Amino acid sequence: MKGSVETESIGRRERDLAPIPQEALVREIHSLMSEKLLLEVESPDTDLLKAGILDSLTLVQLLLHLKEHFGLKLSIDELEIDDLRSVRSIALTIAHQSVAARA
Repeated sequence: MKGSVETESIGRRERDLAPIPQEALVREIHSLMSEKLLLEVESPDTDLLKAGILDSLTLVQLLLHLKEHFGLKLSIDELEIDDLRSVRSIALTIAHQSVAARA
């Protein structure tokens, strides 16, 4: 019995490391922004900066929530403004960071 519990937890960890499909990641980030920051974004391609959805304070809060939720080390010094321009670009950044973290 103990072996099956151990095998099950190893399988769960391996699944956790699997890359998240792009559209699922977009939905997850959209949901995170809505629930944690109370931001409503019309489309995954909406320019968050031009639309005034992200300001400097909200951007820092978003980065903290992304770090916490995805367990990634996102440094504002390593990010370009275009990495955070839309939900879709944030999803691409998270996907690239998660691949780099596995390497």
